[in-house]
Amino acid sequence: MAVPVSAQGRDRRDDLAADHRTRNLSGRCIPDVFAAVDWPTDLAWPFNLGAITIAHITFCFPFVTMVVRSRLANFNREQEEAAKDLGASEWQVFRDVLIPHIKPALVAGALLSFTLSLDDFVITYFTSGPDTITFPVKVYSMVRFSVTPEVNAASTLLIILTVILTFIALKAQGVKAIAETH
Repeated sequence: MAVPVSAQGRDRRDDLAADHRTRNLSGRCIPDVFAAVDWPTDLAWPFNLGAITIAHITFCFPFVTMVVRSRLANFNREQEEAAKDLGASEWQVFRDVLIPHIKPALVAGALLSFTLSLDDFVITYFTSGPDTITFPVKVYSMVRFSVTPEVNAASTLLIILTVILTFIALKAQGVKAIAETH
């Protein structure tokens, strides 16, 4: 079946696209409903930071899920049943039995997502706008020309911060608790 052609030589799809009622604002095609909304401009952080945050959460969520799920695979459901038999509510079972069991996985997932989020330059670069300068984008722009002492200092601070956070995480979990789980 042939697509009807109008008198101007355009096909029906062009007419439908023109009838869709979109506006071109700052290079983006935005429907009238969203163009009429008065977007806030005096936020505490730039509006693009929200898009960066959503993109990084979307990227890191599967990794954290896999770590927590692997920890839950060896969870003894009898502990949950025993807590319920002793009169604990669902919330108390969750807070006092399940959360302590998955706490190492939550810490590991948080550290993994922090590392992945900091390392993933591409997501940050493509979701940030011109007003938002994040650490990976700043380092990339500094390294493009030459490696300066500022880049070396930032890298050293980042390594020290990673070692300190790992040490704190290990201390919070306790060395005996780590040895018991493996």
